[in-house]
Amino acid sequence: MHPIIFKTDFFILHTYWIFFALAAISGTYSLIHFSIKNGMKLQFLSSNSAQLLLFALIGARLGALLVNYHIYFTEISFGALARLFYIWDGGLDFWGAITAFLIILYHLCKKHDQDFWKWLDSIIPSMILGLGFAHIGAFFEGINYGRETSLPWGVNFESPIIKYAVPIHPTQIYATLFSFGLAYFLIFMADTKIVQKLKTGGFIGILGITIYNFLRFLEEFVRGDDTITVFDIRTPQIIAFIITTAGIALLQRRFQLLWIKK
Repeated sequence: MHPIIFKTDFFILHTYWIFFALAAISGTYSLIHFSIKNGMKLQFLSSNSAQLLLFALIGARLGALLVNYHIYFTEISFGALARLFYIWDGGLDFWGAITAFLIILYHLCKKHDQDFWKWLDSIIPSMILGLGFAHIGAFFEGINYGRETSLPWGVNFESPIIKYAVPIHPTQIYATLFSFGLAYFLIFMADTKIVQKLKTGGFIGILGITIYNFLRFLEEFVRGDDTITVFDIRTPQIIAFIITTAGIALLQRRFQLLWIKK
């Protein structure tokens, strides 16, 4: 584990930031490719890029604060309050960035008469691809780690923020593999005849969100990092289950012909 690549008295370059940047670059490149392929207007994104990036950054920070509440909310003081805004400390959450990005995107699509669902078909595969890189960064940072395991691929982390001194599940690597695999699957599905014949947008986007959250739901069974629990069930697992269920219902409602057409 190498959380820091470069450090001086005035600046620290976290490994997570490098992979966060790779996630943003790969996601942006893929988004441009899919947007052109789907006949979407890139001018809409470019003219609203500042808003989208700002809200994504805010969402990334808020997500990190919620996930790592036990680190940031240990005391009540001016210094602790100021630390909440230190985004350069490596505390950014990619899923928080995605959530905020989609919320502001929906608002902008309504405002500028754009098809949100068609944009979703271009954005979700790109975001999931980016998440693959973000999970690698999480591995080097020593966050989002798993619980103890006797499996041969268990990993030992030497970090004061990890509560296990024995081999644990490399859940970040699990997430990397299923993110890259899902991104490839969505790209493959987008080129199939059954999807290309659909007149209603959103199938690829909703499918991606649904499958990703189902895989996140499964991942939570082997996660070992601290988080808020409800009746001993991890809150992220509850959220993933709700999103998965809602995604299945939305797919059924918007694309019934896929299930009833012979």
